[in-house]
Amino acid sequence: MFEMSIVRIGLIILIAASMGAFWYLDTVFYHWDGVLPQPEEMVVETIPESSKNITSFNKLKEFVPTNEWQIIQEDQPIPPGLHVQIDLQTGEKKAKLMESNINNKSNSLAITDSHKSENFIDPNSMPDNSHKFRPYEKLKDDLKDLNMTIKSDMDVMDELSRKFQEQMKVYEDSDKNLQNILTDLEYLLHQVDTAEVFAKNKGIQLIIIPCINSNSSYLKSQGALLLGSAASNNQKVQIASLENDVIPLLLKHIDNEFTFSVQKNCIFALSSIIRRFPLAQKQLIDNNGIQIFMSVFKMPISEFNTKLKLKVTQLLEDLTIEIEDAKLTFKEETNKQLNIEAAERVRQYDNLHLKDKLVENGWCKVLGDELIILSNQMPLNEENHAMVEASGKSLLALQKLCKVKLQGNKEFYQSFYKLETYYKQLLQNDVFFDELYQLTVELTNTYDPVLE
Repeated sequence: MFEMSIVRIGLIILIAASMGAFWYLDTVFYHWDGVLPQPEEMVVETIPESSKNITSFNKLKEFVPTNEWQIIQEDQPIPPGLHVQIDLQTGEKKAKLMESNINNKSNSLAITDSHKSENFIDPNSMPDNSHKFRPYEKLKDDLKDLNMTIKSDMDVMDELSRKFQEQMKVYEDSDKNLQNILTDLEYLLHQVDTAEVFAKNKGIQLIIIPCINSNSSYLKSQGALLLGSAASNNQKVQIASLENDVIPLLLKHIDNEFTFSVQKNCIFALSSIIRRFPLAQKQLIDNNGIQIFMSVFKMPISEFNTKLKLKVTQLLEDLTIEIEDAKLTFKEETNKQLNIEAAERVRQYDNLHLKDKLVENGWCKVLGDELIILSNQMPLNEENHAMVEASGKSLLALQKLCKVKLQGNKEFYQSFYKLETYYKQLLQNDVFFDELYQLTVELTNTYDPVLE
């Protein structure tokens, strides 16, 4: 009886275990009589066409270079030391082994035109001239077959000059093409070498003089601007300007022209030509340049006229100080050859008698009147401060001659006291005005007869 009970208990446990196993299998594998899902239904993310070469680890197949061009797949890494070519038309990239130096660790890049691919020159087939400087003309020849061009600033300038002469034949005041050409030329002529070539290629005769002689205020202004940019600190252009008699032409427009931009740029061009160039200064004096400069101060007072007066004052100030600098250089120069050159410069300046001619034409009175006007206009703006500085320095440079001309002018003396007091007050809040304050103090000490 007891044995029967054990057998029954064992059967019950076996049946329960079987039923438990059946339930587990049914839970995990859905229903045994169901249909298993198809493979595509089990894929969460489809593989794009561009990724067919990606392995199960989502990595691109290794690029195995050969001596033949092979297409590089997008984002496919390549080993170093290969020759790489990119087609600008299609964006397609190719690579192959370097033929001349397989051990080279840096990639080289060639850019080709798909329409000229059959004419592409492999840089490795060219002779190795990397250790040499290659002439400009040789570089242009090498690049011809690459369907590429190379232009220097000189080439661009020549092309612009040619376009200008063509455009002048059909010029209208609103011609944007001509304006763009002149703007580009002005940018190039700031460079000394380019400006020298411009002058050598008769740019002054073919472009600048026709502009200044035209009936267009814009062309006159732009022509003077071109000349000023080219001649600035450029002796060869200064000499070319002198040889082409540009100075009388510029002076005429300062005197007769009523357009501010033309007058302003003509003064700029003149200042670029005559600075540190006694022969050019002589031509300016011989063509009534000083009288024309004085006439600027007789024009009706306006914002534009104030700017012109400042430019003339700064130029004449520089010219008078330039003479003193030449004498000081001659006195202190120890090198024999340089001393001879300095002596020649002093001789040329002495022959000009520039200071005497300025005083004869009333320059001392003009400067004194300007300081009187400024002393009655306080507070002063930035432009007025610049005028005080230029006028004051000019009066100090000409003090031996101007003291005689201004003797007894009480209003002139009073202007110094006013300006000195004004700049002393400004100096308390801003050290920027220290130089102007010191200048007015020196003017007072120099010109006040009570302090003599």
